[in-house]
Amino acid sequence: MNKITTKWLAALLVSTVGFQTTPSAAQNIELNGGSGDIFFLYNSSAGVWNTVFRVKTSTDATGLTNPFNASSTPSTWDGILGNQVPTEAGANGDHIYETLTVNLNVTQTLSVDGTDFFFADANGHFTNNVPTADLGLRIRLREDQVAMGDSLGNTNFNQFANFTFAINTELSTFNGVALEDTSAHVSLFANDGLDGTAALFNSATTNLEGTFNTVWTHTHRNWGFSEYGEYSVVLDVTGVGGEHGDSTHQATVGFNVIPEPSTFALVLVGLGFGGFIRKKRLQNLG
Repeated sequence: MNKITTKWLAALLVSTVGFQTTPSAAQNIELNGGSGDIFFLYNSSAGVWNTVFRVKTSTDATGLTNPFNASSTPSTWDGILGNQVPTEAGANGDHIYETLTVNLNVTQTLSVDGTDFFFADANGHFTNNVPTADLGLRIRLREDQVAMGDSLGNTNFNQFANFTFAINTELSTFNGVALEDTSAHVSLFANDGLDGTAALFNSATTNLEGTFNTVWTHTHRNWGFSEYGEYSVVLDVTGVGGEHGDSTHQATVGFNVIPEPSTFALVLVGLGFGGFIRKKRLQNLG
């Protein structure tokens, strides 16, 4: 049994209530398996950010009722390249959500900067070979200046010089309590499969912010969580420099982190066996 397995035993039954039984309401997307992306978009003509969820061929998700396209709010994103995938509810493409929850069944741990994390598979990165949900980050903030009304006929340009991602530990929560006031931690890292890790951010350290030096990128990294439970992760996404100077957007993603089903079954069997032993002892005492 690894070092952090015992942390979740006391709260296991509480933390799993509602994870698999609560139905998804309209506009509340749940990613249950396969892969998907959160997509950060900035419309410079309106000075508006938006975060959408991108559905792909491998996505296993519910609540895909609101496509992000020309009829979405804001009503137009003309000139923003890489979004407005022509789609309908449930189809591959971008979808609007009120809440996004990633249901993760994980068991394997890895030490990142001195802290043990349960980690989720990441497409293109180290994987624990357990089918579970994989959430990527998609930054494709380019604009077509012609479509935006540039009379000079200029074409594509990048809106910002680079992007930073920071975890907001004050606003993020674990089981409803501010993350910074708990013993739980969140990390987003890449692993080379040889115990070499590089964290974009890690709330167990002072490394709370990472930079993408390209403004046209798509990456899947390993999301790591030090304890089983319910996380609400608030990300501060900042476009830096470029045409528009610095501009920050907040996005929230929920993670339900529970044991992989076979491990959970063993725990329940163990609890049941313990109850049987206690019952026999009481009978013998009687």
